[in-house]
Amino acid sequence: MTDYEQYYHKSMEALEEYIYDKRQIPTEKQWNRFAIQNDYLSSQTVGYMSGMKFPDLCKKMYKEMQKRRKGLFR
Repeated sequence: MTDYEQYYHKSMEALEEYIYDKRQIPTEKQWNRFAIQNDYLSSQTVGYMSGMKFPDLCKKMYKEMQKRRKGLFR
């Protein structure tokens, strides 16, 4: 795995954690501020590398978390 891929995966994990902890979808501006402070990829780069627009990617992640959470309580 290249350094870029590792950096991307690290940023995606951080984004998932961010959404999980805050229980909300970050705006691009919120994420970019957080990313700069913590040395992660920007919303534009994450979106480009995932092949999705950043807001759509976050919504997808949030929905998947909701499904997992519902599965735990059944």
